[in-house]
Amino acid sequence: MHIIKNGRQMIFPEKSIEKRIIMVSKQRKRSLQVITIIILLLGLNYYLGQTYTIVAPGITVDLKEIVTVENGSKHKEGSFFLTTVSSRTLNIPLLFYAAVDPYVNIERKEQMIPAGWDMQQYMDYMRRWMEESQKIAEVVALRKAGYNTQILGDGAQVIEIMPESTAKGKLLPGDIIKKVDKEKVNLAEEVVKKVSNHNIGEMVELEVERQNKNITVLIPTMESKTEKGKSVIGIYITTLNWKPILPLKIDIDTGDIGGPSAGSMLTMEILNQLSSENLTKGHKIAGTGTISLDEQIGEIGGVQQKVKAAYRDGAEIFFVPERNANDAVKAAEGLNIEIISVTKLDDILDYLEELK
Repeated sequence: MHIIKNGRQMIFPEKSIEKRIIMVSKQRKRSLQVITIIILLLGLNYYLGQTYTIVAPGITVDLKEIVTVENGSKHKEGSFFLTTVSSRTLNIPLLFYAAVDPYVNIERKEQMIPAGWDMQQYMDYMRRWMEESQKIAEVVALRKAGYNTQILGDGAQVIEIMPESTAKGKLLPGDIIKKVDKEKVNLAEEVVKKVSNHNIGEMVELEVERQNKNITVLIPTMESKTEKGKSVIGIYITTLNWKPILPLKIDIDTGDIGGPSAGSMLTMEILNQLSSENLTKGHKIAGTGTISLDEQIGEIGGVQQKVKAAYRDGAEIFFVPERNANDAVKAAEGLNIEIISVTKLDDILDYLEELK
């Protein structure tokens, strides 16, 4: 190719132009590939965030730092620890994190959060359960220490019905559960316990107040998605109109921590502050489990992550509900932490009495 410029003849070989065209074409192709990859990664990240959460070891909390009992004493040596799990929306970096850490699980969001709820609604609900757990722990501990206490409520109000619930079409949000199997219930915790006492598939009878009328419904139980072997009916409930009557003031500040699984350890910390003897014997003791008004310790979720968190932060002993014991023992393999299976509050107290 010949081009005249400023009176001078310039020669550009045709092969050189072809090379330039090919180079430009390749650069455009690479740019399109990069843009496509970025779009795919952003799409994958969005899908993961909308569909999955990760459950990882959370924080542990020395309970004497957040619990204060009127006229109680905080023992300097040893501690009872609250254990938690951390739940976060999944993304691509966390996907790799979960792939390499055996204590991190990936869960579908609908297994943890009710359909139609966002994370904030779910956390608010779990905080209400924590408040109920705190009050039950206060009542149980004070009774155990010889005090006269009462905790009253107007039944369990239905907040949400899960999509797969066996109560669908039989219960409605706003219903107030007054009786379970003809026995009066004041608290949401009592409803959960009575339902879980049934075998999976058995019928449970509920007396419900709806728009100032009482109705009776029969609902078959189903297996909990998050707690294997536990009977549920697939509803979210909360106690209506708390009325705790306590002889001593107890302050508990759990911040943003939610859920009922700290009940057993909160009870132990309150008892320890009411006791002249240090129940920990100077040891670092962690644990998990709900507490009921009849002192039974109930199963929880996330036990593997809680064992790991307890070990990471120096706990020597970990109390776990009997139904979660097998998973806790597996999680503790290779870790220097002792797993103690318990079914009731006295199991913990009896173990600590023999502790050196």
